[in-house]
Amino acid sequence: MPTEKTFQIVTIEEAKDPGSSVLKQCAGDVDFPLSAHDQAIVEALKAQTLSLKGVGLAAPQIGEARRIAAIYIPEEATLLRDEVIPYPVHVLINPTYEPIEEEGIWHDFEGCYSVTSKAGKVPRYNAVRVHYQDEQGVRHTSIERGLYGRVIQHEVDHLNGYLIIDRLTPDCVQGTMEEMIALRRQELTPEKRELLERLLQERQEKITQDPESKQSS
Repeated sequence: MPTEKTFQIVTIEEAKDPGSSVLKQCAGDVDFPLSAHDQAIVEALKAQTLSLKGVGLAAPQIGEARRIAAIYIPEEATLLRDEVIPYPVHVLINPTYEPIEEEGIWHDFEGCYSVTSKAGKVPRYNAVRVHYQDEQGVRHTSIERGLYGRVIQHEVDHLNGYLIIDRLTPDCVQGTMEEMIALRRQELTPEKRELLERLLQERQEKITQDPESKQSS
């Protein structure tokens, strides 16, 4: 009988070989009640997302082709962007969404823990109707906008085998992470720029102390 995989140390998958990576697979649906293995994935995603200080992480990013994603919108994110609501860490299981197309599309900066070579202003729907189950299997439906709606679209992409490099069309603003952080600095107010510098410094210190951590915008 195979032993259950444990997640004491979580390594985030990188898109070095996208064609063969779990990152390019369509993740499998999750049944309820959760198996011990799926519960271990849930706990690993929540712990890692908290450690990284947000904002989202999907099961394929830790090598598991399961339709599970964790989202955490910390207070710092509300300070760097306008009209952002903080959310405690939580998981969405078997999530899907439908675009509310009449509300248009919004380009904004995105990075990805699994794509270290590129970042950019990714086009996303301004509003989506989201369907998912929580850890108990209870079904939820809501309309989400702003950063939270964007993060949901990013994470559902991961569950469907898509990365930001698949969404960045030639007309999108894009470049290396360093170039995009520099551009983002220019667009911030002096107060928000100072906050960004502090957050980047804190994250760099964490990366130095913990090589498993990775940088994201």
